[in-house]
Amino acid sequence: MSDDTETWHLMPVAILAILWHLAGAVDYLLTQYSIAPYLVLFTQPQSSFFTALPPLADGAWATAVWGGLLGAVLLFLRSGIAPWVLGVAALAMIVLGVWLMGFATPPLADLAGPGGVALLVTATVISISFYLYARRMRVAGALGEDA
Repeated sequence: MSDDTETWHLMPVAILAILWHLAGAVDYLLTQYSIAPYLVLFTQPQSSFFTALPPLADGAWATAVWGGLLGAVLLFLRSGIAPWVLGVAALAMIVLGVWLMGFATPPLADLAGPGGVALLVTATVISISFYLYARRMRVAGALGEDA
């Protein structure tokens, strides 16, 4: 797409993606560093659970957060590798979701209730949506050829 009017939505979506993933990065950092004023927002079992995730879940969470933020910045810069990075982040989010709902002890539904599950599902859908959007923009020619 050589005509910017055809991709008027790219910058607003990229900025929204950056803000979304920035919020996830803040959540991740505050949890990883056990920042007390943040952790008091959770119940004690929730706080203990999220600050002691096993390496697979923690790695998936980190990949989803930092990959998503990097991918969003690359989308803003119109980089052709943005869909790849956002795709890895979305896949990591799916892995984290499957682990939290299916393999964690206790499962997320028991720990955080329906609200926690809804938040996880929503975050996963948003992550996948940013990937699909970036892929669509790449195919349409709105992103660079550096992939």
